[in-house]
Amino acid sequence: MTKYSTKFKIKIVKEYWLGGMTLHDLMLKYSIPTAIIIRRWVKQADEHGLESLKVKYNKRTYPQSFKLDVVNYVNTNEVSQLQAAAHFGISASQVNSWCRIFQETGVTGLRDKPRGRPTHMVKSKNRKAIKRLKPTAEEKYKEEIMNLKAELHQAEMERDILKVLATIKKDQKNQRIPRKKR
Repeated sequence: MTKYSTKFKIKIVKEYWLGGMTLHDLMLKYSIPTAIIIRRWVKQADEHGLESLKVKYNKRTYPQSFKLDVVNYVNTNEVSQLQAAAHFGISASQVNSWCRIFQETGVTGLRDKPRGRPTHMVKSKNRKAIKRLKPTAEEKYKEEIMNLKAELHQAEMERDILKVLATIKKDQKNQRIPRKKR
């Protein structure tokens, strides 16, 4: 069961859109713990419409390619995880989880997990072995491409900063006031 119903979310978003009340006012009026929750609903409704606020009761699985697209979008577009979540119509916690997994384990960590009970049950929970997944050739290429895209984005940002700095220095040099001789 979810904490907030679809009708409740839509009511608050519409009230915010009508104006007259800030996020903080709505938070106090409806006893919501933080304004971030309302901001997330508003952003999601702005991006995907009020229908996106509908409570989803089924567990959704996403392919590895979609997860990589989301992580790549966050890394190369200078957007927050909340903005990426609104863009793709998924939860911000899911985006955060995928970004963390990608940083820790790379592309292999975003692989689809097998569902259901394992074929052989482990006798003791303490003997649970940690398996390191080995990336396939395709996953290695995908990870390398994502890393290269991130490096390219970083280099472009640095280049743009240097261009702006050079323009500022040039403008300052042209605007210097000559000193009067005594």
